Amino acid sequence: MKIVKYTKKYEELAKDFKCGNIVLDNYIKNGNAFDERQGVTYILLSNDETKIMGYYSIEVSRIDQVEDFGDTKYYIPMGGTININCLALHIDFQKKKLKLPNGETRYISDYLLRHCEKRILEISKQVGVTFITLFSTERGYYLYHNRNEYEDFEDDMSIVAKESDVSCRKLYKWIEDIKV
Repeated sequence: MKIVKYTKKYEELAKDFKCGNIVLDNYIKNGNAFDERQGVTYILLSNDETKIMGYYSIEVSRIDQVEDFGDTKYYIPMGGTININCLALHIDFQKKKLKLPNGETRYISDYLLRHCEKRILEISKQVGVTFITLFSTERGYYLYHNRNEYEDFEDDMSIVAKESDVSCRKLYKWIEDIKV
């Protein structure tokens, strides 16, 4: 397995990607994953490079603290974020574990998320990043919140959400909480 930047070279493989979430399936199939204004996408390839096992896409954003003063809301910047725009695993690899070189076993979804976090940590050394953020479906909440220590947004925290994310749960992790 290897993780590489998603390019047109792998576009044909995306046609067979199916994770069980139509929005995430379409993101990699309809060309949005190539639009770097929406994020940069990385794919997890099978050993023989014939299948996209999973992918993630990251973009920049910002968390604001919302302060109410009478009828007026003020948005005070709390810090820059790198938002995990998408993270998906093909249905054939969901709930499956892999053995790491150190002998440890890990769910493939956790492996993909950890790789994403390490990439974000490297980027954070070059630009101001305080948080990792994401919008999780109920189905993905266990992966992020329970297994990987992402926290629900507090009531006074705000981030811009895409239309497809409005029904999702907003989660964050402090950049210094990333485990390498």
